[in-house]
Amino acid sequence: MKLDATVRAFLDEPRFAVLGTLNEDGSTHLTVIWYDRRDDEPIVNTTAPRKKAANIGRDPRVSLLVGESDRYVRLDGTARIIATGDAALRDIHDLAVRYDGETAAEKQTREVWSKQERVTYAIAVRRLYRYEV
Repeated sequence: MKLDATVRAFLDEPRFAVLGTLNEDGSTHLTVIWYDRRDDEPIVNTTAPRKKAANIGRDPRVSLLVGESDRYVRLDGTARIIATGDAALRDIHDLAVRYDGETAAEKQTREVWSKQERVTYAIAVRRLYRYEV
């Protein structure tokens, strides 16, 4: 799905998002997460052992809710792995720069994330909901 300029501009601001994945029993697993956008696809990064990664591996359907006060965008779609290893480490570093700045990103990358198995997902959007965006 192609995102219009207004939605792209809204997503380009570094807001927190809520990622919804599906647990084994069909219930929803929600986590607050950093995100960015590559073309018309949001990207997210996590560690491979986390619940959200296991859920996506079993059922790639996800929802990403990005909101601010009375404005929001919800993107429903399918997640797929686009990076692991060094590429995923660069992605979490770049997300940290977006949210926390270069100094904090360098420190977190060196002290924490370089010791983890990271994975980056892109979300192919199939449905979009928005309010006042």
